[in-house]
Amino acid sequence: MNYSIRKHTALFCAAGLVLSLSGCGAAVSVEKNTVSSTAASSVSADSESASVSAPQPAAANSTAVHSKELTLDEDLDFYSAPDSAASAVSAASAAESILSSAEDAADASLENMFSVAPAETVSGSASAESAVSEAVEAASAAEATSVSTAESVAESIAASSVESTAESTVESAAESVTASAAEIIPAVDDVVTYEPVFFDPTWEYGGNSRINSGIATLYHAKPSIAKHITVCINAGHGTQGGSSVKTLCHPDGTPKVTGGSTAAGATEATAIATGMDFLDGTPESHITLALAQVVRETLINAGYDVLMIREAEDVQLDNIARTLMANNNADCHIALHYDSTDWDKGVYYMSVPSDSSYRSMEPVASHWQDHNRLGDCIIQGMSSEGISIFEGGSMEVDLTQTSYSTVPSIDLEVGDKASDHSGSTYPGLAAGILRGLDLFFAQTASN
Repeated sequence: MNYSIRKHTALFCAAGLVLSLSGCGAAVSVEKNTVSSTAASSVSADSESASVSAPQPAAANSTAVHSKELTLDEDLDFYSAPDSAASAVSAASAAESILSSAEDAADASLENMFSVAPAETVSGSASAESAVSEAVEAASAAEATSVSTAESVAESIAASSVESTAESTVESAAESVTASAAEIIPAVDDVVTYEPVFFDPTWEYGGNSRINSGIATLYHAKPSIAKHITVCINAGHGTQGGSSVKTLCHPDGTPKVTGGSTAAGATEATAIATGMDFLDGTPESHITLALAQVVRETLINAGYDVLMIREAEDVQLDNIARTLMANNNADCHIALHYDSTDWDKGVYYMSVPSDSSYRSMEPVASHWQDHNRLGDCIIQGMSSEGISIFEGGSMEVDLTQTSYSTVPSIDLEVGDKASDHSGSTYPGLAAGILRGLDLFFAQTASN
């Protein structure tokens, strides 16, 4: 029953209309119960809103805030409600007190309804209505305050929950990523890497090369074992069409001082020879490539970086181009060959001729001693591995390779066409080269 109906009921009773006292009383009673129920409901809701306390984990979607009511899941009771929730309860209690006063005023109005003048009855009724209205407004205000406060609490709880969960998730993810990175990064970083090497015509003596479109490969040893020393391994021969092209034997155009694949006195030589065939018909270039690959792995595993001139049956790089790649990308240069003799004479290197004119020609004049020292060290390494050595381990030959080299450089003959060239021989030859390189660079470091 609304306030307007109650007001008119009281007026009609005061005017002497036939209306039972019990009917009027019931009207007021209903109104009293309605208002009392509303306020009590508000107080009850506020009390429930303010009851959150003990810490518990927050569940997803644990709050549902509506325009007139708030439902808080039990999962949210790990947060302590702010003081504003308690204030809402106090406000609701005050509203209940006002309501009680309004009820007393209404009762008094009913008791005196037939003993006072009509004007006084109307006045009393108006006072009761005013009191009830005030109580209802106070209760509504308390309810609004309670809902607003609860909403604020819920929002604070939700925000805190999200922030706490986000922080926890981020920390957990960061720890996981850090742990994973600790396992992954070393595995990624500590590996052998490689890069292509192209011929550069602007290099010193670059204009003397005639075949230089091929690409070499520079391998970098694992950082954890890297010596930061680069060795050029040149698998002899293996350039299709190379034997039909000529290049200058010496950078300055002077003639060769010794014979070899090209006779002494010649100023031009084959850009790169085809190589011999073993007694079983196997091409030398095929075997030098297979051996070079084993040497590459051996050196890389020992911490050396390796510049591989050739990694296929054919690479379009002549002797000058190969030498200049070594000059500009490596600390030394070893070309692998087998001699054309047929009596299995053993291993040796081609040393720098003792001819004074040749040793005074640049770049030979500045590097010939290092060429020979490298060769001597490699022969010592081979000998320590039990490999047969030809005579003193060296033979003087005027080579295009050493004529253009600006880093320690040798042509290493590891056997001849009668030698065992099976794969079983490669590890021993590779180990001898490694021992010789270790000796050479140890000497270099001490000088």
